[in-house]
Amino acid sequence: MAIKRDLEIVAAGHTCLDLIPAFLIDEKVDKMTDVLVPGKMINMGKCVVVGGGPVTNAGVSIRRLGVKTELIGKIGDDDFGKQILRWYEEHEGHFQGIKTVKGESTSYTIAICIPGVDRFYLHHCGANDTFGYDDVDFDLVGRAKLMLFGYPPWMAKLYANTGRELTKILKKTKELGTTTALDLSWPPVDCDWRAILEDWVPLSDIMVPSAEELFYFLHKDEFLEKKARLGPKESPLDRITVGEIAGLGADLLKMGAAIAMVKCGHRGLYVRTAGKARLLKMGAAGCADLDNWAERELWFPVYQEERFVGALGSGDSAIAGFLSAFVRNHSVESCLRYANAAGSMNVTVPDGLTWNKGFDDLTKRIQAGWKTKDLRIDEPGWKKERQFWVGPEDRGKWES
Repeated sequence: MAIKRDLEIVAAGHTCLDLIPAFLIDEKVDKMTDVLVPGKMINMGKCVVVGGGPVTNAGVSIRRLGVKTELIGKIGDDDFGKQILRWYEEHEGHFQGIKTVKGESTSYTIAICIPGVDRFYLHHCGANDTFGYDDVDFDLVGRAKLMLFGYPPWMAKLYANTGRELTKILKKTKELGTTTALDLSWPPVDCDWRAILEDWVPLSDIMVPSAEELFYFLHKDEFLEKKARLGPKESPLDRITVGEIAGLGADLLKMGAAIAMVKCGHRGLYVRTAGKARLLKMGAAGCADLDNWAERELWFPVYQEERFVGALGSGDSAIAGFLSAFVRNHSVESCLRYANAAGSMNVTVPDGLTWNKGFDDLTKRIQAGWKTKDLRIDEPGWKKERQFWVGPEDRGKWES
């Protein structure tokens, strides 16, 4: 009997409650200790309390972009867990795949976003650390065209034993014919991440990591060397070259992914895709135009945002934009536009969700001629075409 695909996307993985206190600061801040002074009482603004983690930030964003979406996650039966469920019910409705477990604590994140200083987070993994195969509602997975799994490096049971538990989840998802997308995160512990990814990536049709975390996972020693040479207010991303990011995309394709979209923060998005033979094996959410999607290498700069408030959830929003366009059978170029549009809107608000006014709103902004920020690539083989930079490995057909 054919599986009834009445869902488009299931967002599974790390689930938490986000608490985002607002700092009332007008003057320029050079370093965190200018504000967080021991013994000092700091006058704060309103604290935003919302569902968080990639399950919420990406999954709910996808739903608000008009895609039929379900969520799969795990929370405790404590006050924070009740707050997450209450937030879902009040703002989005009921989700079948959120599992409440008696006696476990709910994950939470306190986001410290001081204007002018790179954000940081106080985080408790809670029930995410015990999330495993038995916590996944595979009826929901089987009904969906695509499953997005987010942040397994912050879910202890999933990365233990060389990632065996998530490997099992991804294998079952592929057996159901559901397309898989995997988002990573900066890891809280040191282990053999390359070995883990060698099992996860072949089972992931679409990889959507950030450049920094992926570089660390696959080339740890080189990453640490770059980090040791950072200047004031420099991040590792500033030291990763275009050639190295292209190499990361090539690494993911060699490991078995069909599509690699690497998030590069303020530098935009890099995408590299496999040939037609691999794209044909993606499952229920395949590429609409294989000639357009096969063997592409593109870099799309970020759009000019109206204002910058904070980047909390911007990567999740970019993934939401990309996948929302993908399941609508858009071209690779269009998917990149929607990814950057969502990410660029995200940074105008303190949380990861209130930017979202729907897919049509993003469409209007893009079609109105939204300008991208300046980006120059001087490495051999790259050329500027339309709003995109085109890499030396790009052999596909442009959108019509």
